[in-house]
Amino acid sequence: MTPAVFDCVVLLQAAANPSGPAGACLAFVESGDVKLFLSAAILEEARDVFLRPATRKRFPKLTEEDADRFLLKVATLSTFVHDVPATPQLSRDRTDEMYLHLALATQAPFIVSRDKDLLDLMKEDAFRNAYPALAIIDPPSFLTHVRSEIAQKPSSE
Repeated sequence: MTPAVFDCVVLLQAAANPSGPAGACLAFVESGDVKLFLSAAILEEARDVFLRPATRKRFPKLTEEDADRFLLKVATLSTFVHDVPATPQLSRDRTDEMYLHLALATQAPFIVSRDKDLLDLMKEDAFRNAYPALAIIDPPSFLTHVRSEIAQKPSSE
């Protein structure tokens, strides 16, 4: 099982397009191949993003009821973590810190994101040296990793 943290955009993409890469990431959570960690802060941000006017305009079929139903499903599938320590601080975008904090608190080796500020952290030597066990990758890269891990599992009788 691969532990991971998904950012709110990945959750939004999974809700809006279940057959896309983000939806496939969530399908691996449903199948038990991925252990998704979730916090109250991430759930709150996701709901806020889902209900923003710009999001509603871009995804008109994603109603408030659909958003709530989807987020409840995600919360049910996830390992919910209370009291996530709020350190360390990132200098680029403080709103992204909740993902790093949760990944560090749970020792999840992956943050799955489409956020440029988060993804760009992997280009910084100081970040990679400080967190060598953490990778911030996009949904297609995460899918490649999970599929590779599944393929390497010994088959059960």
